[in-house]
Amino acid sequence: MSEKTYRARTMKEALARVRRDLGGDAIILASREVRRRRLLGLGPRELIEVTASATMPSGQDPLFNEAADKNPSWEGAGSTLSAGAQAQFGEQLSRLHAMVETLSRQGRIDHLLPDLPGELIPTYARLVEAEVPEVLARRLVRYVADNLQPDQAGSPASLQAALCEAVEQCIPIAPPIRAVVGTRRMVALVGPTGVGKTTTVAKLAANFKLVHSLKVGLITVDTYRIAAVEQLKTYAEIIDLPLAVANDPGQMHQAIEELGAVDMVFIDTAGRSPRDEVKIRELADFMAQARPDEVHLVLSAGAAERTLRSAVERFALVRADRLILTKLDEAEGLGAILGVLGQANRPLSYLTTGQAVPDDIEPADRKRLARLILGLEAIG
Repeated sequence: MSEKTYRARTMKEALARVRRDLGGDAIILASREVRRRRLLGLGPRELIEVTASATMPSGQDPLFNEAADKNPSWEGAGSTLSAGAQAQFGEQLSRLHAMVETLSRQGRIDHLLPDLPGELIPTYARLVEAEVPEVLARRLVRYVADNLQPDQAGSPASLQAALCEAVEQCIPIAPPIRAVVGTRRMVALVGPTGVGKTTTVAKLAANFKLVHSLKVGLITVDTYRIAAVEQLKTYAEIIDLPLAVANDPGQMHQAIEELGAVDMVFIDTAGRSPRDEVKIRELADFMAQARPDEVHLVLSAGAAERTLRSAVERFALVRADRLILTKLDEAEGLGAILGVLGQANRPLSYLTTGQAVPDDIEPADRKRLARLILGLEAIG
């Protein structure tokens, strides 16, 4: 038998290397956190160390060995335990061993984390597979463990319900946009490039006109891309909406007046890189002139957690007070948004699930999003 030891920044990275080198049937023999001193005298860096083998060692069970190490009195247990106790222990050990092998074959070998309750290991694995950050996944599992009754631990339905409730607690929700006939309400959409702002503006505008029978106008300040202006102009013509263009912040008041007596104004803005502080400040100048009632930061569900966090942080300059999550249909996993929502201090207003206008948009619902994150409900 050949054992290999892997070190990585996260358990997920370590397990990916195990699967790549040893295959999906790899057996995890041990896992622990280690500290490695960084260069230039910087503080220690925590790493995850995983020891794995392509096959189970003959006559050896890592779970039994770990238990024996923690309780030396177990040595020689075969000679001191009664036959009934030996049989019961052997049955429990067999079930645990079967669980280990099953989880390993499914790629869920993140389970060897000693601080998690054993019966909730599959729950933790589900969260990690859904792209939920590992630290948050641990907290969610701990929440489930603390809120389950003793007789519910073995019930899949109870576990699922408790996990859904835990995920829901991480999702702040804003009410849908509301408008009153005869009172102009202004809503701006901002965000990074390529997240679907213009399409989302068109969906919202079409719904408020066609479903709510309101007078709706559009303003675009996305004059950097001719295609963006033409796209919104096409939508405006199809839906029969007035469209005004503001080339600089000083033209914003004039653009608003050009729309006439409307109940709703949607402002489409140019995508900005979170790293481009100059352009974001320019966008803030547009918002200062427009003074919208609501500013929605549009984020793509397929973006990495670090990208999402950066966008939330940098677009704080434009005073975004709500979030819209787009492209749920294109995302591999939706768990990354959970960690972002927990720190963004901004509620989620809408979800978009495709490109169709005026369809494929819905008010955010925490139960629906929680089930989507956990793979319990389909997008369509």
